[in-house]
Amino acid sequence: MARRSLPLLAGLAVQAGTAYLTLVLAGRLLGAATFGTISVLYVLVSSLSTGMFLPVEQEIARRRGHERGRGIFDPTLIRRAVLISMIATVAVCLVALVARPVSLKLLGGDVNLLAALCVALPGYACCFVSRGVFAGTGELGRYGLQLGVEGGFRLAGILGVMLAGWPSAAAVGWLFGAAPWIALAVSLVGRTGHRPPASVPIGRGRPLVSALGLLLVSSVAAQLLVNAGPVVVQLFATPAERAQAGAFLAALVVVRIPVFLFTAVQPSFLPAMATHAARDRKADFVRLTSRVLATCVALTVVSTVVARTVGPMLIRVFFGFREGLSPVTFLAMGLSVGLYLAA
Repeated sequence: MARRSLPLLAGLAVQAGTAYLTLVLAGRLLGAATFGTISVLYVLVSSLSTGMFLPVEQEIARRRGHERGRGIFDPTLIRRAVLISMIATVAVCLVALVARPVSLKLLGGDVNLLAALCVALPGYACCFVSRGVFAGTGELGRYGLQLGVEGGFRLAGILGVMLAGWPSAAAVGWLFGAAPWIALAVSLVGRTGHRPPASVPIGRGRPLVSALGLLLVSSVAAQLLVNAGPVVVQLFATPAERAQAGAFLAALVVVRIPVFLFTAVQPSFLPAMATHAARDRKADFVRLTSRVLATCVALTVVSTVVARTVGPMLIRVFFGFREGLSPVTFLAMGLSVGLYLAA
């Protein structure tokens, strides 16, 4: 499984590294107070897209792995997944527009950032569906390419904004809106539809909505738990306290390194578990789960110790923010990330 994940690890390393650099450069370009609005946009885009669409990716990968174990194929799966994802996207965008006063308060009153959010979400809906396909069919090179292009585009864009001397929150926001569409297009170049051999029987498509219901609720709840900090600060802070949202995001970036790393394992982990379950290989199922959990624990211990020790200094050095969080807060956030990964 580790060897199969190498292309994905490379893409994830590029995505994580460029995400850190993009946020650091945005903080230095805009200042802590204005960066608070970008931090909320980043949190909304990442938490909503991951919360809503990661279950779709997981279910596609799980079903393709299960089908591989049973020797069947459902040709309607992707079409139904795209339809469900787009319906969810339209619903969320309508809520954001109807609740425009609250949405704009979160985004510093900038209509461009609200528009960027509504453009980014359908792009990520398509990205997560494609990632489920890539994971389920073993095309981890394309999966990694999509992640790398997404992060690389944002970094190149922020560098261009800085070189142009244009400290605009709207310009930075539109980088987040366009990134998923660019990454999706590049990852699909040259790809033809994946079909199994003619000898593989067509399976009956099982309902997706009922299968996704509980997983969707738990995924959105997990994202709210991990990402609510900057949003709550931005919503309830006084004008003099706006910079705290940027400081919270900076801390979140530091402590969430294990989540980025786990993302590289998950696309190959889920189909493998589904295949073991379909073939009733309980010992292999337990062994694989135990190995991944042990890795999560080790990552959490290392990252929490590092964040607790040097986290406050990293915010000052990299982001240039005078505002910060205490080492005790870094410790609590690091432990919470570990519990999230284990769950």
